[in-house]
Amino acid sequence: MYLYLYDSFLNKKKYNTVLARIETRLTDLGIGGKIFRLSPLRNVEELVADEIRGGTKTIVVVGNDKTLNQIVNISARHDCTIGLIPIGPDNTIARIIGIPESEAACNVLAARMVKKIDLGKINNVYFLSGLQLDGSAVTLHCENQYVITPPRPKSAITICNLRPLSITGLGIAYFNPEDGLLEVLVQPPASGLFKMRKGSIASQSVIPFKKLLITSRGSSTSVLTDGQQIIKTPASVEVAPRKLRLIVGKERRF
Repeated sequence: MYLYLYDSFLNKKKYNTVLARIETRLTDLGIGGKIFRLSPLRNVEELVADEIRGGTKTIVVVGNDKTLNQIVNISARHDCTIGLIPIGPDNTIARIIGIPESEAACNVLAARMVKKIDLGKINNVYFLSGLQLDGSAVTLHCENQYVITPPRPKSAITICNLRPLSITGLGIAYFNPEDGLLEVLVQPPASGLFKMRKGSIASQSVIPFKKLLITSRGSSTSVLTDGQQIIKTPASVEVAPRKLRLIVGKERRF
């Protein structure tokens, strides 16, 4: 049984046509299901839990990265498979996991290629793609064995599960969400806080790990999750191996 969760931005009239085409295609493929439209007034966690207890096995997010990340943090606590139909801008994760936009995503759902992938976990919050933090304010204590302190002021640190699209060259050897590891990516200062630089991994540092502790040099600082949650330091980060069952496409980048 499928549950389709529509992001609230899809209530705009300009999305009516594409949603109608998607719903028709899902019916033709025999994978139609119940539709819920998300809103700030609806408790999504209770909704997901109730539907899973009622027999739902697959939850399909219809929206963008923000929608998916919100549902991943919830679904990681339940026994279900996650799918994605990307619509609109801000769909970087869809490109990484090989999901085309709109109607074309329905074919990937129907093919149902499911991978059990790792998630990251910061304190009690799960994340799919990564965390962002200001390297000038933190120290990372890895595996109780060594410490990472960025060598340059204003360096950006990203803790990654999925490979950022900006990473090329030797960087493709890292960031595999099936290897039981997360990676710390330390980048030189760029224009704009946390902005990814394009280019070779040579100008950056990548450190794989399973568990680390983030502490602040001074007052508590903020860590931003991919689901836009703010976690205050000190914070514990670890990999949750094979935690998420995710429908992926053949063009995935891992």
